Amino acid sequence: MAVSPSIIDRLGRGTIRQALKGETAERRANAVQKIGRDIRDASLSEPDLAFATTLMDRICKDVSDLVRRALAVTLRSSPHLPPHLARQLIADIDSIAVPILSSSPVLTDADLRSVLKSKAAEKVRAIAQRKTLSLHISHAIVSFGDSAATARLAANDGALISPETAELIGTLHSDNDLIREAVLSREDFPPQVIAKLIDQSAAKVDANLKTYPGMSDQRAGLVSRDMAERARSYVIGESWPQDRLRDYARSLDRAGKLTPRLVLRAAGRGDMRFVLTAMSLLAQQTLEKTSVLVLAGNGIGAKAAAIRARFDVGQVALFTACVDVWLAVERENTALSRAQFQRKIAERLISLELDLTDEMESDLLDLLDSNAGLRLVA
Repeated sequence: MAVSPSIIDRLGRGTIRQALKGETAERRANAVQKIGRDIRDASLSEPDLAFATTLMDRICKDVSDLVRRALAVTLRSSPHLPPHLARQLIADIDSIAVPILSSSPVLTDADLRSVLKSKAAEKVRAIAQRKTLSLHISHAIVSFGDSAATARLAANDGALISPETAELIGTLHSDNDLIREAVLSREDFPPQVIAKLIDQSAAKVDANLKTYPGMSDQRAGLVSRDMAERARSYVIGESWPQDRLRDYARSLDRAGKLTPRLVLRAAGRGDMRFVLTAMSLLAQQTLEKTSVLVLAGNGIGAKAAAIRARFDVGQVALFTACVDVWLAVERENTALSRAQFQRKIAERLISLELDLTDEMESDLLDLLDSNAGLRLVA
């Protein structure tokens, strides 16, 4: 099949000549950039693509890494880059391989896996940034990559992460703050791994606090416990489906961390979905029955559920007050954002003469402070 003159005219005879025979690497690289952009943006026929492939193959053999990098950068996201040339580029030095590894749609999982097995740090990190990653590749990144690669993977919403990979991340990188933060911001991590990471963070805080002069072990324990309890409440996502809420509550319950204190903190923040889920576990009754009791609106059901969940007298009174306030705000304000809704609840609870726990009062004041500007736009 003959080459269409249009491809040569589009790329430019002078540009092609400069890309292949330019006197300096800089001139060849500049010409390659132009050719790469034209190939990337063009609609190519089979003869045109064959000509472009031959041209790219010649460019890939250039002795200058500057020239090869110019091709890799311009064609990193192009479907017109032939797979055999993509494999050649990812086997090159990091500055040339990284653009292709991070973006090229022509690479297969087999291509990526061969690079991951090499354990080349920069290349593994580049793969971790790809727009989408399969379960197997994500697991390989954690297995063969360093903490930086795992952090990028955890922050990549397009990466599929299996429960087994999530467990591996929690085991290998529990002491890495960057990875822990990325993991806790995801909504596809197993709840038990999230609970485990929070516990590990609290243990680290506890150990660090005990090294400070004048800090008693008891005080360090109280601070780390409060931090962990706060994290367990705040990590719950607004869009978590019910089965995820249930699994998270169950993981806390199994670890002995699903306490009345935690439920009250969630109730004070207006997170009623988690409150009902937690109460059903603590009271050992169905979610449906718990919901009917707690949300009955007369206070008697909420009190009964709290007693069955083994709240003490003060906690029962505080729980019923939180439920009453939540129901009142829910009836009165149907168009509030989540932040505005939480602020309304916090305002009501603070204004009541309640025997708030220190940690709950701190949470409510934080809600008021963090949402201080909402009143201006409400």
